[in-house]
Amino acid sequence: MTIMELLKEKGLSRYSLSKTSGVPWATLADICSGKTSLNRCSAETLSKLSKALNLSIEEILVLETEPPKSEKTGKPADKTYLETNLSPQLTKAIKDYEKGEQDNVSYLDCLWGELYGSINADLWAGCISEEQANYLRKKYLYGEQEGLND
Repeated sequence: MTIMELLKEKGLSRYSLSKTSGVPWATLADICSGKTSLNRCSAETLSKLSKALNLSIEEILVLETEPPKSEKTGKPADKTYLETNLSPQLTKAIKDYEKGEQDNVSYLDCLWGELYGSINADLWAGCISEEQANYLRKKYLYGEQEGLND
């Protein structure tokens, strides 16, 4: 069971746990997000959580702090959101490349280069994030459909 599941079961929010226990909200946020392991918390923090949650320190220590992968960043597991709000030039390069693949054109390498350049140009111009650029490269240029949710 994760600490967030325990809080939900007890009808508590991180904020209310922070107020009840005296553990700073930022500390709880780090614990709940998996950034800080309960095993690395001070005895004082564990004691405060133990009292507020009516659990022994041993029971607190066996709680999982790291949420499932899709919850780690708060971002959806489906990464297609990374294809929204692209520049017209990049959108055109993607469409041209997809059409070239579909039609099995002899100049696909040129379309590949155009798409690669468009992704990089938009990244350098600040139009897309590094995460978007990596996603687009994997999806369109390197054909790694399986690993897109990593």
